[in-house]
Amino acid sequence: MAYLILARKYRPQTFDEVYAQDHITKILKNTIEMDRTAQAYLFTGPRGVGKTSMARIFAKSLNCLNDGPTTTPCNVCQNCTEITQGISTDVIEIDGASNTGVEDIRDLQKELMYAPSNSRNKIYIIDEVHMLSKNAFNALLKTLEEPPEKVVFIFATTEPHKVLPTIISRCQRFDFKRIPISAIIDRLSSICKEGGIAIDPEAFFAIAKKADGSMRDALSLMDQVLAYGKDYISLVDVLSIFGIVHTDVFYRILLSVTEKDTSSIIKLLHDILEKGNDIQEFLNGMLDYIRNLLLLKIEIDIPAISEANRKQMLEISGKFKDTDLLYIMTILIKTKMDIKNCSNPILVSEMAFIKISRLAELQSLDKLIDSINTNIPVQKLPEKEEQIYIKKIQNKPDLTQQQPSMIMHEKAKEVISDIQKEADEKVQKIDELTIEIVNNNLDELAKILSKQKPIVANYFANCKIHNLSNNFLHLSSAKSLAFNMLKDEKEHISDIFSNHFNLKIKVDFILEEVEEKKTVTELTLDNIRKESPTIAQFIEDTDSIFN
Repeated sequence: MAYLILARKYRPQTFDEVYAQDHITKILKNTIEMDRTAQAYLFTGPRGVGKTSMARIFAKSLNCLNDGPTTTPCNVCQNCTEITQGISTDVIEIDGASNTGVEDIRDLQKELMYAPSNSRNKIYIIDEVHMLSKNAFNALLKTLEEPPEKVVFIFATTEPHKVLPTIISRCQRFDFKRIPISAIIDRLSSICKEGGIAIDPEAFFAIAKKADGSMRDALSLMDQVLAYGKDYISLVDVLSIFGIVHTDVFYRILLSVTEKDTSSIIKLLHDILEKGNDIQEFLNGMLDYIRNLLLLKIEIDIPAISEANRKQMLEISGKFKDTDLLYIMTILIKTKMDIKNCSNPILVSEMAFIKISRLAELQSLDKLIDSINTNIPVQKLPEKEEQIYIKKIQNKPDLTQQQPSMIMHEKAKEVISDIQKEADEKVQKIDELTIEIVNNNLDELAKILSKQKPIVANYFANCKIHNLSNNFLHLSSAKSLAFNMLKDEKEHISDIFSNHFNLKIKVDFILEEVEEKKTVTELTLDNIRKESPTIAQFIEDTDSIFN
């Protein structure tokens, strides 16, 4: 007899043999016992978690010849064996990827008119149903909602978001979970015991981790391991077969980071690449390792690692802060993206790990910035003087040439201290504002305001001091438009005054009163005589001459 792969040999045949899907098996069992079978079901979830197997078990439960419908199909009657082998005439399995058109659905609808030949129900299992075209889905809608009696549809898909909402609304949807690593390990261990296969227990962790929640993938990987042909299969053998990097490598890299040993890190990287390991898989493995370190640091249990690895990871995680590990992960994620668009992935990887090896220096620079921000107040200087101080920093000897960064820290503090002393001498230290001080500084204050609000600064420059009392300054403006604009910005201008003089100063504005010129609506000789008798006499004399 031809060899039967493990994925087929150990395929679940009853509800109890399905791993990690108890929330679904319980509902389907109750459905059968209560005789509440729906017309359509939708099984969704990742690959290899039991969707198609569950569909076959459900079909056998409905069509079993021995006491069916039953929650425990016998697996020996004609219907059960035919469904298991996929040759039943009443349980039709259709590949959605190969039958995507409207014509395929119409052929299916014609078959629905015929009653089951040897079973209670006619069941259609459509795998990868999301591959059907939109027109095919639409053609199926009416049939799906009101199918002929004794017809059941079971759809399976890994991408439910591609299935039309109108289809989903006509189905009972069941979401399958990824199978936990512990469940996969138990299954592999029982298979090895049954077959008398000697294997390192640590190897089960490596296989289950690579399977990524898929029991079918785990059994396929186990087939490869068994084909290795050794009496005893070690963890090293499994890592070599699948090109997996041992966690010891990640441990040694991180340990070298704490020791600032860049050369050891690059040597480890080269060793990995020379063995033919894929660089993307290596980066994925290290990202997963650091993720687990972070979870351990915040005291979250990780069932995906063995006890031996747990002790080692707890040791190395204590040497890093959370922010350090997050920084390393950020670099690795960026490196993965850069490698996709680069013709020299080794160079990109080397640059990334050299950057990671400088983690301690980057820390000290952060501390330098923090100390500058927290310990030394910043005083804003006039523009010309600011340029002078920038040149002083640039010309300070050995500031950027020496290592380590602690020397840079001390020199930076020294330069900033000198700058601060000169800045303090420039700032006027007064207890109370006077009109004379305001007059001497109005131009400079107007320049500061012009950098932020140029239009307001133009109106501010034409203001006059009206009065000053207890650091409360009133400025007057002759134009109503200027007054209104300045009035709106009085809080901002007060802040500029307060910051400039290092005092709490309040500024307000008033509108100057302009005397209105008197106008005479009707000019008569009597009015002129009252204002100027001479002019009135002149008018009377000239009138007499002309008259």
